[in-house]
Parts: sequence; C-alpha cells; structure tokens
Amino acid sequence: KQMNDTIIRQIAKDIMTSCPYSLLTLRNEKYNELQMKGYSQGKMKAILHNQALQNVLTKIAPEQPDYILIDQFAERSVYYNYLKNSKHIVQNRVLLATKAESLHIAVAAASIIARYAFLVEMDKMSKQFGYPLQKGAGAKVDEMAAKILKTHDEETLRSITKWHFANTDKAKALYHKKYRS
Repeated sequence: KQMNDTIIRQIAKDIMTSCPYSLLTLRNEKYNELQMKGYSQGKMKAILHNQALQNVLTKIAPEQPDYILIDQFAERSVYYNYLKNSKHIVQNRVLLATKAESLHIAVAAASIIARYAFLVEMDKMSKQFGYPLQKGAGAKVDEMAAKILKTHDEETLRSITKWHFANTDKAKALYHKKYRS
C-alpha cells in the first residue's frame, strides 16, 4: 500500500517468477451475481482466500508452511463462518492479523501481485473502451461511468463495475442530468 502503481508494475513480475502463488480474479459480472444472491464482500473475499491457500499448498506439497498469515479483513470466527459451506477449509496453522503486509514479506508480495493483476485488468478494459478508465471512487469515476452509459449502455457499465456501489447511482444521476435533459 506504500508503493505506487509504477513500482508495483516493475516488481510484480519478479515476485511472480520467484514465489509460488495463486492468483484468482473475480470478474465484476460474477461479483454482481454473487452480491445479488446475498454474498457479502467479506464472504467472497474469504472464499477466494481459502481457494488461493489451497492452491498454494498444493503447489508446494509435500512441503508445509510453519504458519499461514492472512491480512485480516474479518474476525477469525466470521472468516470461518463465511467458509462453513466450503468443501475444504484451510485452518491448520492459520493466523490473521491486520496490516499483515507490514508483518511478513509473503503477505506484502501477495498484495503486490493482487494490485498488479488489478492494474492489468484495468489496462485491458481501458484498451477495450479506447480511453483510460479511472480507478477507485470520486467525481472523475462518476463522470467516466456516465460517459460509458452515454456511449454504451447500462449492461456494459454493469459488466465493469460493482453495481451496488454508490458510484453507480451517482453515475446514473449524472448521466440523466448531463445527457438526458
């Protein structure tokens, strides 16, 4: 979180070639589908973390880590409650800590890989639209989303956004104010 995107782009590939990792991408269409089914962001994140841990443990087998550290985004009991219907739950020697990327290099490396994957996806979508897409939230993002509504349609915007976020309503209002009045 202390690195800018330029540095992340420079070092992520080196990390990915030197460390076992699992990269799972939850596309916005699937995110929106799960959210409509009642999945919280925390539950989706827990399921993805658990799957990534399983994948890495499989890659490094028969070697076993002394401990597994997860950057805590939910209390331990809540995290495991999210996973209660999962087939395989990684629980052995799992630790959760806030700001874990500052506690262990492996968590920092995972954060860098995740951010790099996000940047690559944003690059792909920007290329698809023909202009750089804004990241995050704020007025620029709302403007860009309204522009996408104008030049494409609601389904296109839905496919590249987390539909339930406040930005969606702001973008729709801006679209109606700027382009439909």
